[in-house]
Amino acid sequence: MRGVIPALARRLPLPPRRLPARGEALPLGLLLLALASVFVFGGDRSQFYRPGHDNISAHTLTLASNFSAEHRFLGFTRRERNASGETRYVAYNRHGIGSYVLVKLAILPFGDDFPKQIRAAGLLMLGFFAAAAVLAYLSLVRLIGDRRIALAAALLAFSSYYLLYYNDVIMAEASTNLFGVMLVFHGMLLFEREGRFRQLLAGTAVALVLGWHAAALVAPFVALGLASEAWRARGGGARLALSSIVRSRYLAYGAFSVLCCALLLGRGLGAEYLAFEGARPLTDLPTFKSMLRATGAEAGRIEHYGADWPAFLRGQLGGVGGMAIPFAAVDRLGLGLPQPGSGLWPPPSSAAPFAVLGAAVLAAAAAGLRFLPHRLPLAALLLAGWCWAIPLRGSVATHEFEAMFHIGAPLACWALALLGLRHALGRDRA
Repeated sequence: MRGVIPALARRLPLPPRRLPARGEALPLGLLLLALASVFVFGGDRSQFYRPGHDNISAHTLTLASNFSAEHRFLGFTRRERNASGETRYVAYNRHGIGSYVLVKLAILPFGDDFPKQIRAAGLLMLGFFAAAAVLAYLSLVRLIGDRRIALAAALLAFSSYYLLYYNDVIMAEASTNLFGVMLVFHGMLLFEREGRFRQLLAGTAVALVLGWHAAALVAPFVALGLASEAWRARGGGARLALSSIVRSRYLAYGAFSVLCCALLLGRGLGAEYLAFEGARPLTDLPTFKSMLRATGAEAGRIEHYGADWPAFLRGQLGGVGGMAIPFAAVDRLGLGLPQPGSGLWPPPSSAAPFAVLGAAVLAAAAAGLRFLPHRLPLAALLLAGWCWAIPLRGSVATHEFEAMFHIGAPLACWALALLGLRHALGRDRA
């Protein structure tokens, strides 16, 4: 094992743009076979009333059922008519419309057959989960150039407790958003390696339509990209550095993403404004008020759940640690993660070892970035979970499924650990 770290520290060679076709089918086939088992053994409709599944899934199905042109594509859970004939809505437009549209299309053929609707929508969520795992594998192949290690790392990262429990929950914040994050990550890697800027723009637009989590990946990528542009131009003075930033594709990408978010947010707020017939000001619309509560700008749960920073960070690190351990190990060894549906607040004493593990995994992943080429997309993926959790900590602290967006840490750690093991075994054979 001597010399493994110094050898890795010389930085891994840049993988070729196109890997040889030989050996491509077997790892991808094994991954698809493993994902097929999730469809066969997961998503059982009899398990709909699992903690953390039932209320959320029923809520999403209600929103999807009501989503139609008849109501100007307003997301609402209840419509009431008072004695004077006035119609009132309980609106809910907090997420991208894409997830609700797809759920509605999935349940449309089954009319009022609720069990079949649950099954169809659950299978749709599993499909997005499987697609996210495939994108993770394809991204790691391009990042490290080894299909076997990419396969093993993707399988281990996507076998975690949180992902396998919530992969079929019917909601706009789980599998569809995870797919969006991995789609953007894959696009970022292709942009860094091959300059595919239009593909990155298209993938980002699709991801944002599905949900908001992809924005938490865009923000650090743009910030780090602009910083790297300024650093490369530092020798030419401040004027050249500013000029390089203004002409940067990272800045154009950030502006495009902000425009997409503004259009999607404007659509939701506009639908609410029309539904209430202009009777409410912008600041009193449900989506706007939910934004204020989630960020702590208005009194809400953040006072109770997000103000205690040590406990909040301990809970998030516990989520990272839980993401790094396959579900089979958690189950068989009785490792005692917080029960699904209970939330990460307050973190139970049994979660303390997971917080320590999470800190170690995060530190190892961050330290390992210097071994890899095209580290910028992976660095953004590592930061994405935190860029989402910290601003919205009042909401994130009570939803343990948000741990799945720390997926970058286990992906990087497993890939780097397996690369080190491969090198050590190679030296031993030599």
